[in-house]
Amino acid sequence: MTAQGQTQDAVAALIAARRRDGSRPGARRDPHRLALVIEGGGMRGVIAGGMVSAIEHLGFVDVFDAVYGTSAGACAGAWLLAGQAVQGTRIFFEDINNPRFIRLGRALIRRPVLNTDYLIDHVLTDLRPLDVARFLHAPIPLTMMATDVESGRPVALRDFADVGAVMAALKATTRLPLVGGRPVPGPDGRLLVDGALTAPLPIDIAEADGASHILVLSTRPDVTTLDGGPSRGWFARLLARHVSPAVARAYLERPLVHGALLARLSAPQAPGRAFIAVVRPAGRGRKVGKTERRRLRLVGGAEAGWRAMMRWLDLAMPSPFRRKRIFARKGSS
Repeated sequence: MTAQGQTQDAVAALIAARRRDGSRPGARRDPHRLALVIEGGGMRGVIAGGMVSAIEHLGFVDVFDAVYGTSAGACAGAWLLAGQAVQGTRIFFEDINNPRFIRLGRALIRRPVLNTDYLIDHVLTDLRPLDVARFLHAPIPLTMMATDVESGRPVALRDFADVGAVMAALKATTRLPLVGGRPVPGPDGRLLVDGALTAPLPIDIAEADGASHILVLSTRPDVTTLDGGPSRGWFARLLARHVSPAVARAYLERPLVHGALLARLSAPQAPGRAFIAVVRPAGRGRKVGKTERRRLRLVGGAEAGWRAMMRWLDLAMPSPFRRKRIFARKGSS
């Protein structure tokens, strides 16, 4: 067995043991701390939604001690802890795959391409309200990652006091600089933007909090370094001018961040480091673009996430996102 296989097995064994023993947060019989880390990626977050929906459906939520999420991954974590994972996942292909949320042409008039205010202030508040009361009383804490505009450093948002604090954190973690609008004021007055710039997978934060085992939900079919791209320098200059030089530097350093993540996820277990297992989408529907609006592709992404989680747990249950069921319901309404 490879070293990576051993770390995967260690996480799977802990989950299975806790599930078998009926272990619950705050009343563990083992000395371990198991964290769930969820990647975002704009509309690619529908894959993470499918994964957490499988966890919720199977009743596996209580095996975790903490949840960490960035951008759409933070939304998936909030839905999971509020008991609304399936409802939250449907938002991608029923409520925000439209010009009210995504409209590339708005860039021509210097308006946000991704209207995250619409997502938080309308969809998660009125259309499909997040059960914030249940989320706040959940025994498992959620940490949402953002980026500090002034320093360009990652910021962990947690210990939410009320509804306003939760919604403000969701805005901050999803607020892509320039693309998503103006930075969001944090709880201490600092201006914040999307955490994917600096902490796309906050594994180090989970380890610093004492995690001994980490299950990573990746929305990418593989973890690769980012290339430079011909427009990176141009966009960095825009960020430096309109957001901050620190955010521009963070943007340019994203390939280094992803390279470090790739090395960490592929490294063998080291003394004093957490065991890490990664669930990635595979097969049909595994690739979803950040600004994808096609309903069929998004439903396929949710299915791919569900299947990946079920496969990793060595289980098989039909997905609530099956295309025939979703489209039959739409046609009958």
